[in-house]
Amino acid sequence: MFTVMIVDDEPKLRLGLQSLIPWQELGYEIMGTAANGNEALRVGEEQIPDVMLVDIRMPGMDGLQLLQEIRRRGWDTHAVVLSGYADFEYAREALQYGVEGYLLKPVNREELSTLLLKLHGQISAERLTKRVHQEAKSQEWAVYSLLSGSHDLVNVSMDELAESLGMDWPKYQIVLIAFPGLHPEEDERIRSFRDRLVTAYATDSQGVVLYFAPYTVLLLANTLDGELGRANLYRELQMLSGEIRSQMDVAAGETVLALDQIPNSFRTARSLLERSFFYDKGRVLTLETPESYRQTSSCSKDNSLLDGEEVSFRLYYLVDVGHAGAIHSLLDEAAGLMAVNGKGETEIREQFFYLANETLRKISPRLWSESIYPGEPAQFLAGIYSQRFIRDLVSYVTAVMERLARCADYTSRDNEMKRLLDFIERHHYENLRLETLAGLFNYSSSYLGQLFKNHTGEYFNAYLDRVRIGKAKELLTQGWKVYKVAEKVGYSNANYFHNKFKKLEGQSPSSYQKKSVRDEYSL
Repeated sequence: MFTVMIVDDEPKLRLGLQSLIPWQELGYEIMGTAANGNEALRVGEEQIPDVMLVDIRMPGMDGLQLLQEIRRRGWDTHAVVLSGYADFEYAREALQYGVEGYLLKPVNREELSTLLLKLHGQISAERLTKRVHQEAKSQEWAVYSLLSGSHDLVNVSMDELAESLGMDWPKYQIVLIAFPGLHPEEDERIRSFRDRLVTAYATDSQGVVLYFAPYTVLLLANTLDGELGRANLYRELQMLSGEIRSQMDVAAGETVLALDQIPNSFRTARSLLERSFFYDKGRVLTLETPESYRQTSSCSKDNSLLDGEEVSFRLYYLVDVGHAGAIHSLLDEAAGLMAVNGKGETEIREQFFYLANETLRKISPRLWSESIYPGEPAQFLAGIYSQRFIRDLVSYVTAVMERLARCADYTSRDNEMKRLLDFIERHHYENLRLETLAGLFNYSSSYLGQLFKNHTGEYFNAYLDRVRIGKAKELLTQGWKVYKVAEKVGYSNANYFHNKFKKLEGQSPSSYQKKSVRDEYSL
């Protein structure tokens, strides 16, 4: 039964309302009446009514003043205003005080009964929600104490505690929900999400919801059953989280059989979230969830991909020769190899930053402008650190590198051998190897070597030496010192350069330089 107070300065109306309405049938009882606002406040101090029927026009303290005062005092009272025709506009002002409705005098029995039935349902729902939240707070205290290692539960029987709190469940499982990049203490959207979670799970004792910084914790009474159960939970959490769903990470610990074992489930879920970078997005992480690159059989066996300089070398060349199709494979294999070899999230991010930065540093500025990327290179590089999952990181860098590769100008070249020769011409001074170029052009090294010999009539190394010596002759003619020329065209050893030059030109580099100077003066 909910309580009602009738406040009106007309005794006949007060008496009439008491007999007019079938209060008990509607779930109410009259707790008292008052002739004005001051008297109503005195009665209410002893017992606050659930519903108050208030006349607008009363001597002393009128209805509006009474409503204003009970709101100031924080009374949890639902008010219905009674007024005459002449007070209709005046009564509308009462709406600002949160009244549930207003009725014209003389009061119509059916109209008031209908309103009271509606209020009964509303108050019942509010009471249920309040009770659930009160019970949840006790449950929250117990769970928080267990997770934090509080001494409050020392010498407490877990069985008795679980029974007293309505938590004597056969199994328990912790689910942790995190929103990386958001501040759980400050973000109203996360607080709203927790409120919705309480309504969804605590109302019918499906679980307990609390905040255990920096996580939202959901202790499940009905533990997750297989992949389908995990998928259903994730979809529901997505729905409840609303606009911040894309920033949500979820992990579930193992199922435990006793309340005091839930810290074990918590630690498992936390360790999974701490490694969420290595999993595919869009799922509840569990001990059974495979990491993105857990299966070593799906990863490259080429350990040279652990060498940042080697991968940088290959990535830049793929972009430079316009081989967009091979970029994802290279970066995906490098990421997978780093993951299965125990590289951490920070190290992998830094490696990808290095690869991207080195490529941008070497390419022609023309490629970046032609790629029509919506931002500057610095913005792209900063975005590497905002990728929350390893596959997203690979895709993010791949997409931009492929843009750049597609802008490489090879429209005038009619086959890959011409592209390869052009590449050697432009990069002769670097540590070019047939094996590396074969990878860039998707050939085996033996097959590419044979193609190269058929097309040029020379083996790869011989052709490269001839290009380098040709470039060296130009520099020697310009007066460069021999050791400087050797470095410039790609020979780290000056003696080796001397021997190569003499073998191809029939004279030493210094003799060639002197002869070119004499020939110039003789002209």
